[in-house]
Amino acid sequence: HYVDDYLDSFKTLKDAVRITTDVRRIHEKAHFELKQWKSNSLSLLETLGENENGNQVELYKPEEKTERVLGLIWKTEKDVLTFDLNLTRIPPPLVEGKTPTKREALKVVMSLFDPLGFVSPVTNRAKQLLQEVWRRGTSWDDEIDNDLSTHWQAWVKQLRNLHNIAIPRCYLNYSDTTTLQLHAFTDASESAYAAALYWRTISPNNRIDVSLIMSKAKVAPLKLTSIPRLELQAAALGARLAEAVIAEHDRKPDSKTFWTDSKTVLTWIRTGSRSYKPYVAHRLAAIEDSSTVNEWRWVPTKHNVADDATRDVPISFDNEHRWFRGPEFLHQQEESWPTESATATIELTGEEKIHHTIAVNLKNRLTEGLPDVSRFSNWERLRYTTARVLQFIQLCRRRREQVHHRKNKRNKEADPAWAERKQRTMVSPKSFKTKTEDRKYHPISAETLKTAEELLMRATQEESFAQEIKDIQQRGGVNQNSRLHKLSIVYENGYLRIRSRIEAAERIPTEIKSPVILDGNHLTTKLWIKYIHHRLHHAGVEATINECRQQYWIVRIRPVTRTIVNKCLQCRMKTQIPSYPRTGDLPPCRLAHHKRPFTFTGVDYFGPLTVTVGRTNQKRYVAIFTCLTIRAIHLEIAASLNTHSAVMALRRMIARRGCPTQIWSDNGTNLKGADRELRRAIDGATAKEAANRTISWRFIPPGAPFMGGAWERMVRSVKVALTATLHERSPTEEVLSTLLAEIEYTVNSRPLTHVSVSVDDPEALTPNHLLLGGPGRVPTPGTFDERDTLTRNSWRAAQRLADLFWTRWVREYLPELQHRREPHGRGIPVKNGDLVQLVDKNLPRNTWVRGKVIATYPGPDNVVRTVDIRTKGGVLRRPVRKLVILPIEDDHPAPRRNATDSHGGSNVQDEIG
Repeated sequence: HYVDDYLDSFKTLKDAVRITTDVRRIHEKAHFELKQWKSNSLSLLETLGENENGNQVELYKPEEKTERVLGLIWKTEKDVLTFDLNLTRIPPPLVEGKTPTKREALKVVMSLFDPLGFVSPVTNRAKQLLQEVWRRGTSWDDEIDNDLSTHWQAWVKQLRNLHNIAIPRCYLNYSDTTTLQLHAFTDASESAYAAALYWRTISPNNRIDVSLIMSKAKVAPLKLTSIPRLELQAAALGARLAEAVIAEHDRKPDSKTFWTDSKTVLTWIRTGSRSYKPYVAHRLAAIEDSSTVNEWRWVPTKHNVADDATRDVPISFDNEHRWFRGPEFLHQQEESWPTESATATIELTGEEKIHHTIAVNLKNRLTEGLPDVSRFSNWERLRYTTARVLQFIQLCRRRREQVHHRKNKRNKEADPAWAERKQRTMVSPKSFKTKTEDRKYHPISAETLKTAEELLMRATQEESFAQEIKDIQQRGGVNQNSRLHKLSIVYENGYLRIRSRIEAAERIPTEIKSPVILDGNHLTTKLWIKYIHHRLHHAGVEATINECRQQYWIVRIRPVTRTIVNKCLQCRMKTQIPSYPRTGDLPPCRLAHHKRPFTFTGVDYFGPLTVTVGRTNQKRYVAIFTCLTIRAIHLEIAASLNTHSAVMALRRMIARRGCPTQIWSDNGTNLKGADRELRRAIDGATAKEAANRTISWRFIPPGAPFMGGAWERMVRSVKVALTATLHERSPTEEVLSTLLAEIEYTVNSRPLTHVSVSVDDPEALTPNHLLLGGPGRVPTPGTFDERDTLTRNSWRAAQRLADLFWTRWVREYLPELQHRREPHGRGIPVKNGDLVQLVDKNLPRNTWVRGKVIATYPGPDNVVRTVDIRTKGGVLRRPVRKLVILPIEDDHPAPRRNATDSHGGSNVQDEIG
């Protein structure tokens, strides 16, 4: 049985052992026995059972010519590929420099086998010499010519040095790279064309490595071919090689880049195959199948490594040559890569399709052939497009004159008498000869751009002041109802101008003495004002108006300029401030009287605090629970910020204060986890227990700590007391627990109402009046009067005290909550589809994240205070106070409307404090 060679590579030894074992087992079932395993890993060879004598460090041994890898020699110890020159079969005189015959030269050239093109500069040079020998008609057994013999001896000298070249079998940093790029270089000369492919890898530590993948070089056809066509052949070869390399590798490149130093080929590729003759069109179609237009770039000839394979063998062709390392700019950042000049001119190559008929419709008035202004949003683009139209018209006119001259020349040859009659009226034929440079595509001149601007402004006047122009031409003045009635105007050279009093001033431009009048509401005028505003680096209204007045007199310039500046996106991004909705109504949890304390609770964490445990210091955190109704607090020590610690702190609070029905908090991960833990515990309980102990946990929007003002203010009070007591000392945990209990009592003793200095007034109302005045866990069984304080039933006395607390709470404390800090709000309400910036005061304005509002959450008062924004990082929920609304250029904005949602997007700051 015969089995062909099996080649593979693996990232780890474990993978190699597993797959080779499977391959051997599968083949043994079909009675195919795999032997003579070769590897650069001795451990793998021992696992496969190969003896050491049969596995030398080199796969190739001089006495055995068949052990090859892709025709190359694999030195497993160094894991490199080298070349077997096979010079033992060649007579020594040929190697030493003897002039060979045609047959001997072919034998020497064929002794070098390079399937991957690692040494294409050497092999292709030999093919060029053989082609020249063939072109001269030398017989097989005749020696080559003396001039070719000199080149032959130089090539043999380079051939003997190939045994020093070693190519790494593995690509540099291929497996662990974060970015993998494929770069293909193509080039051609009069005698050959070539393509070379490289991997460019970027490691996590930003190290850049470049590895040669393969290359291919071919000699030019015997039939004379132009250099642009050979360059196109090289480009098509590079595209095919890139497609083959990508198909053969499991990992696909993140990007492809094709480099050529031929601007003609780049123009062909960018124009498309339909504009050229079959030879070019067919090869362009092949290139389009394997690449895109944006993947092709220009490279200077001195940096094009493919050029090394199209000419003589480079000097010092060794492992350090750029052929193996790639061009120097690939080892640098992309900003330093070569770029194509934008002002380059392209000559006609004769490959373009010829269009025999050109139909040109020239109108008497140029303004009627101008582009549609409503299709443009940029003044420079409008002016540039208009200039291109004018340039096209000029070329068409020149073409018509040339055709007319050729017709006259034919008439002259047919009728000499006709030539004499026309001689006096004809222009000299020399003036119609088209020079070579006239057939190139030149950049638009400054004169053409100025003419385009003048025509645009004239068209603007004709559209805005058609009646005024007609009145001045017919009657010498404008109607009293005209917008220009109060201005002194004159119609000169096709323009309406201001008749000023400084006409006698010398060395003053006409634009300043008699500026052209424009309508501020015209779209062309607005585009020009916007251009001036951008040219002045987004200057203010007054600076923009002053610059505009240097060239034109614009009617209603101030309101128009102010509108343009206010709608400028860059200016709004620099100066806009967030919108502030009006203060919302207080939610029921802040107004729920005659409820057990901590029925509605807000929770937050602060810390860490350092405590002394033995001889070590450990961190502790404090969980603060705030009753949203009576503003009492409860403090618990937490050992960490994880979910389990948060759940245990909550359970201790419930054991002492009772189970709350609603809990508010921020979006801390531990509190989110506690919510999940409670839901899991509730799901596992009975239906009755779940109904009695279900806790509704609600979260304020991310990035909005001001919405949790109820507990944030309590955190500050506790921190002030701790700082004043501890003085940066580390107490024991017992001391900290005692201190927190005393601080809890102190904060709960603060007055909620006005503290009177009169002895006749009752003492101020505090949270402790309810916490310490009676059993807080028993609901109020009924109403009470003054006689209940005299009964011997102590529980009714306690309930009377609680009822007194709530009576005073409603009468004295509740009216103080009526005031709104921001009764009217500020800014434009947010709606769906608005473009916004997320305010982050820790970052500069130009780095704030931008996004689009996709959902709004109006509160009970129908005011939006919370929205969802889609950004490039995902969907975020943020408060309106952290958003800057960006302008959308729309003269007719849609009416604002709010989305409905089950979530009451009320301002939680207003809801809970």
